Amino acid sequence: MGDDTKRTDKKAAGEPLSSSRVWTRRDLLVRGSQTVVVAGAGAYAAIKLHDPQGTAGLQPPLSIKLKDYFAKVDFSDSAPRISSAFGALDRVEEMVRAALGGLDPRGMSCFIGKGDTVCVKPNVGFDRGPLLGATTNPDVVRAVIRLCREAGAAKVIVADNPIEDPAACFARSGIKAVVDAEGATIMMHSRYHDTPVAIRDREPDPSQGEALGTWPIFWTPLREADKVIGIPVVKDHNLCYASIGMKNWYGLLGGRRNQFHQAIHAIVSDLGYMMKPTLMVADGTRVMMKNGPTGGRLDDIKVGGIAGRPCVVASVDQLACDSYCVQKLLGRDPAQLAYLDLAYEKFGHDPTRMVARSWQDYVPQGKLVERTL
Repeated sequence: MGDDTKRTDKKAAGEPLSSSRVWTRRDLLVRGSQTVVVAGAGAYAAIKLHDPQGTAGLQPPLSIKLKDYFAKVDFSDSAPRISSAFGALDRVEEMVRAALGGLDPRGMSCFIGKGDTVCVKPNVGFDRGPLLGATTNPDVVRAVIRLCREAGAAKVIVADNPIEDPAACFARSGIKAVVDAEGATIMMHSRYHDTPVAIRDREPDPSQGEALGTWPIFWTPLREADKVIGIPVVKDHNLCYASIGMKNWYGLLGGRRNQFHQAIHAIVSDLGYMMKPTLMVADGTRVMMKNGPTGGRLDDIKVGGIAGRPCVVASVDQLACDSYCVQKLLGRDPAQLAYLDLAYEKFGHDPTRMVARSWQDYVPQGKLVERTL
């Protein structure tokens, strides 16, 4: 009894009990009830936090829609819609300035304002040097970055999701060196940059030439951007007949995009439908006349295409710009470029866009400007 009394006194005083203590039935009941309470709390928490489907049961993020990157441009309805400038390979910046000046005397300042963040989207799809014409001429990219800076842009992001290794493509194309030299920012694609974007509010109808409903898009640079400028290179394409402006938006697709090769005209026209760019600046300096889109030989290339002189085309109408480049630089019939008609059916009557079925529609309206330096 004496020992039991001392242990009880120690317990009451908060002193540790000896490991040799003799457990009473009351002690066991108290400890047992505490264990049941702790176990019950753990079980309750497990039930509340348990996801029977694992990460697969998480709700996907809500899809978004891309904004209209032309909406804030003060552009006259009576102004030219397409402007081309022909020059020389050592006068690329002058050609870009002249092409933009043909659209509006203010040049780039018509499209880019002070403080704007601009996303520039060249074609950086392949691990090829600039002489091979598979990627956008870095001198055209340089000129666009400079003009954006002159117009007051606070930040210029150059972004693409290449077919081949992104770092190698940006380096070999010469675009990384230009971006670094001009103080712009390269944003290379990763899946962490993707967000589901609703291209249309329903499932696509393949019978109507539709390919995209909601799809993961290279969203981060587009989210940051106030304005978007497409800088495609003009070239042959073995599936699509030609690769120019609307095809260039393919580099904004994430996910398993190679599945769309079987419906190439549907996807290209959908990309035009998805994007409302601020401006298109098409690179017709070195035109890949055959073996596109990758090429690989100098005899695939013709400077200026059938025009015979390097050319830069600026336009506020991505559809008419493509039809102009395919005819005037590649020397092909735009009627054979099936995605043009599909694109016109999808957004040709959109009152928020400037769209014509063909570049030739602008000739009698006086909205085509062609200059030679």
